[in-house]
Amino acid sequence: MNEYIAALVDEFYQLGVRNAVFSPGSRSTTMAMLFTEYEGFETYMNIDERSASFMALGIAKAYKEPTVLVCTSGSAVAHYLPAILEAQYSGVPLIVLSADRPHTLLHVGAPQTVDQQKIFGTAVNYYEELAVPQEDHYYTYPRQVARKAYMKAMDIKKGPVHINVPLFEPLVPELDRKHFEAGRSPYKVFKPNYGDVFSYQNRSLLLAQYKRVLILAGPQIDVDEVESIHSFAENLQAPILADPLSNVRRCHKTGAIDDNHEVASNRNNDTDMIQKKHFSDVVISTYDAFLADKDLWPVLKPDCVIQFGQIVVSKRVQQMVASWDNVEYIEVNPTMDSMNPMGKTTIHMQASIDMFTHLFAVKNESNAYLNRWQRLEVAGKAQLSTAIEEPSCFEGRTIRELQQHIPDNSQVLVANSMTVRDFDYFWLSGESDAVLYGNRGVNGIDGTVSTALGLATNHQPTYLVTGDLSLFHDLNGLAVAKTHNLNLTIILHNNDGGGIFEYLPQKGTKYFDYLFSTSQGLDYSGVAKLYGCGYTKISSPDELVPVLAKVSEESGVHIIEIPTDREYSRQLHRKYTKVSVDMEALL
Repeated sequence: MNEYIAALVDEFYQLGVRNAVFSPGSRSTTMAMLFTEYEGFETYMNIDERSASFMALGIAKAYKEPTVLVCTSGSAVAHYLPAILEAQYSGVPLIVLSADRPHTLLHVGAPQTVDQQKIFGTAVNYYEELAVPQEDHYYTYPRQVARKAYMKAMDIKKGPVHINVPLFEPLVPELDRKHFEAGRSPYKVFKPNYGDVFSYQNRSLLLAQYKRVLILAGPQIDVDEVESIHSFAENLQAPILADPLSNVRRCHKTGAIDDNHEVASNRNNDTDMIQKKHFSDVVISTYDAFLADKDLWPVLKPDCVIQFGQIVVSKRVQQMVASWDNVEYIEVNPTMDSMNPMGKTTIHMQASIDMFTHLFAVKNESNAYLNRWQRLEVAGKAQLSTAIEEPSCFEGRTIRELQQHIPDNSQVLVANSMTVRDFDYFWLSGESDAVLYGNRGVNGIDGTVSTALGLATNHQPTYLVTGDLSLFHDLNGLAVAKTHNLNLTIILHNNDGGGIFEYLPQKGTKYFDYLFSTSQGLDYSGVAKLYGCGYTKISSPDELVPVLAKVSEESGVHIIEIPTDREYSRQLHRKYTKVSVDMEALL
């Protein structure tokens, strides 16, 4: 029943861990036996957990690699705390595997049982409880946990990590080698800024071997890094699937332009350079529409995927990438945090985007793969751009109008839930300099108004695009705008409820309206009066642009309410994902 632990043991070995220290105990039998049976680890049995933990500390210092600590449940794990504290404050990597009783035996007076959840608090770099895996992830899930733990132990600041492992009887595991080998997949962790792992030759070979490279650019990319991504992709002839919150879709301003359309240096500091908007044609922004056709997924399969920032919002992109086998997947992150929920990463590159794009720059002469994506992008833009012609109020039309009519130096906070997905569809590449922001750390609707007002403190033109539930959830945030003289334009799509559930499996289930759509029936003109905001409710999409122009001349907060219909919006989303594609032309 506990054979999946063998995959955890094997994954630590694959990552380079070679030392393990045990203390005796019944509940930890499974782990101790599997580490010993593996025959690749130097194992040490130390009866006293406190002594064992400090011994592991010394081993980790000697080898500069994480040492595994294994103990049984109950008070045994508490004896590790002094060594854990020392490891945290001296930056020594340790991996604690504490055996635990199953959840059914917690808080019922079972012997040798305490609450081991986060027992070390902030003294560890990382904590996770290893759950019993689902059948289809029986061997791959524990490997994911091992990778996350190892990376956080070896992060920029090394330190201890803790995995709590509830184990079921029988505790004596099956020792067949097949359990160690099951679920293996290629995975390496590189730090190109350390040592000489990457000579120039190795760096060039890493990407030169691939003719079809696909770049995913997600949230949490600094605006200053966008230029590096563009140049890197252009040399590589690699399409960039650019999430709207990556800001890789922005057109950007280059320097003075001469007659040959090349950037010239500024020869006279007293003369303003002529500015020209430019965007790279390797940027793909309409993917979420045309990828609704799953027949395209195998046609677009690359040899290598490179991920910058968080994973893109698009669920279709995630599903497509998850469907591809035997594809190198390089995740670039300045820390050892994992940002790939699909579990497809084969190389974790601990590097900044600027460092990676500089060290691993390579030129690809063939644009055949890029050309497939570009043809789809042309078709996608032709389809999605027509949203601006919709005769009724529709989120897609609003976003198209905003992109064309707000100032270039604007900043836009995009609310979560359905709003960020609408931007994924309709905020097209190369049409605006505006910088997009979103709270995609945990993707909640908390504090949306307050975050937008925080952005507004830099006195740039600031917009918040939100649904009614996200606005309702943070109405009290509006109070600070008046006390601190902040300017903010709020575009409120009011469909009286949670529109995103119209696209999820909950649609049509019993109690759908009560539990999910959660209509509130609020009159937001009253909100404007309460907080002293400007307020305009439009009934026709043709009214939006004049209102935006008028509001841009005003100070304070102004709410532009746009009533929309959930079912109508759902129908239009279906319409815009039916992109006509000539499959033969792509092949």
